[in-house]
Amino acid sequence: MELKELILKHALINAFLYQGKTKEDIVIKKVLAEKPELKEEIKKVVEIVKEVVKEVNSLSLEEQKKLMEKKGIKIELNEKKEELPELPKAEKGKVITAFPPEPSKYPHLGHAKAAFLNFIYAKKYQGKFILRFEDNNPKKVEKVYYKEFIKGLRWLGIRWDKIDYVSDFIPKFYEAVETLIKKNLAYVCLCKQKRIKKLRWEQKECEHRNFSVQENLDLWEKMLKEFKEGEANLRLKGDMQSENATLRDPVLMRVIDHKHPRKNYRVWPTYDFATSLMDVWERVTHRFRSKEFEIRKELQDYLRSLFGWKTLTFEFGRLNIKGALTSGRKIRELMKKKELRGWDDPRLVTLAALKRRGFVPEAIKDFILKTGISKADAEIEFETLESINRQHIDKIANRYFAIFQPKIIKIVNPPNFTKIKLKVHPEKKRYKELSIDWNEILIEKEDFEIFKNREVGLIGLGKVILKEESEFLSTKVEKSLQKIHWLCKPYLKAKIVLPDAKEIEVLIEKNLRNEKEGKLVQLVRKGFCKIDKMGKEIILYFSHK
Repeated sequence: MELKELILKHALINAFLYQGKTKEDIVIKKVLAEKPELKEEIKKVVEIVKEVVKEVNSLSLEEQKKLMEKKGIKIELNEKKEELPELPKAEKGKVITAFPPEPSKYPHLGHAKAAFLNFIYAKKYQGKFILRFEDNNPKKVEKVYYKEFIKGLRWLGIRWDKIDYVSDFIPKFYEAVETLIKKNLAYVCLCKQKRIKKLRWEQKECEHRNFSVQENLDLWEKMLKEFKEGEANLRLKGDMQSENATLRDPVLMRVIDHKHPRKNYRVWPTYDFATSLMDVWERVTHRFRSKEFEIRKELQDYLRSLFGWKTLTFEFGRLNIKGALTSGRKIRELMKKKELRGWDDPRLVTLAALKRRGFVPEAIKDFILKTGISKADAEIEFETLESINRQHIDKIANRYFAIFQPKIIKIVNPPNFTKIKLKVHPEKKRYKELSIDWNEILIEKEDFEIFKNREVGLIGLGKVILKEESEFLSTKVEKSLQKIHWLCKPYLKAKIVLPDAKEIEVLIEKNLRNEKEGKLVQLVRKGFCKIDKMGKEIILYFSHK
């Protein structure tokens, strides 16, 4: 392969993967990685790279794709098929995994990763996958969030063998508490929260730790019926000298005077107690979760062991999308201030937001598998997900012309046709018809400013010298010639919601009416969109380039 062809290959691949644009330094690195001996000709390489990058960046994504096909350049969705490692102590038919979200916000990409990993491993070993709602904090859970998790997971293609709610198991937790008290493994503490925190920090026991079993049983009854929130907590007799602070007599049960959307209880288990005992009762063999829970592993293993069970837990690095907001508290605050449209605001990475923008479940799954189960935290550019999504939706999104900032031109010597037919998609046999008014053709203002007085191809029409009164040259257009899109009446007015939530008014060809709400389309030379509303008002959400 000659040098220019090698450079063109890497420039096209990188441009296609990253919104139709590539950079000289990236192409140089790719070329030298493939052929290190070219370092001796670096000046020559840099010169040709500059020329090729300029040429590739001037092409539309569609033109880049066609050139790649012509050159036989292929991009596999996963150049190396991502495979999850084998599980230790896993037997076919006996693996049980669980995904235990707290229904306190809308699910986002981080939730999707934990859910997918637990689901995939259960299916890999022909085992069972449990969806468990850890709804043990009435102050946080809301009815709508249960529904959104179910809806979001179903959209991703995740199916469960069983669905559990911690709130349904509260009587079993009460029984477990009595078992622990009778074994002298837990006690009712009457300290205020501030004192509990102080003594744990100082690694000192409080006087309530020495209550007798009967005193603790009596106090437990009072917790269930009389004590108010903050007056008493049930604590584990852990190890106050442990270096791991979570083991210093952690709270297992507490009074919460707040209405729950499903059940009417006053005393609720803490996260550690709830998640550990549910693993026991559901017989969960393996669990995957993000690394933030790793510090709680020792405590939870111990709690499970008290009830005769062991679950193997695996922690993976947090899935951080650069610049993404995932904190439920912050999102709620911004919504109160009317600074966000809702949980499906295009600036968020909730499943609802991604779905509305036009991301597909297959892309999210591939993205998650690509990030793997390493413990290393990684800050990932959102463009990585866009790149994977593009490769999925490029095959299905029909093509339409849209003008964002119109400039009117006229063809002074037009040919004698006033209608043309174009494919709705390069790989489909379906055609659309476009009417032509040679006296009023809309093009992008930016295209007019860049290519004024130069030869360009009007896609599907022919070659012209671009002016306000343009000269028509030929219906034949050289492949190397810059091609631009256009629009004539009758066209549609539409609103596009951009990724930053700003809205713009655009003009789109009338054939868009043939598409239904929820469909993905590509606006030629602009990018992919999802049709959000198709009625008197047309609204599209911009996905990405």
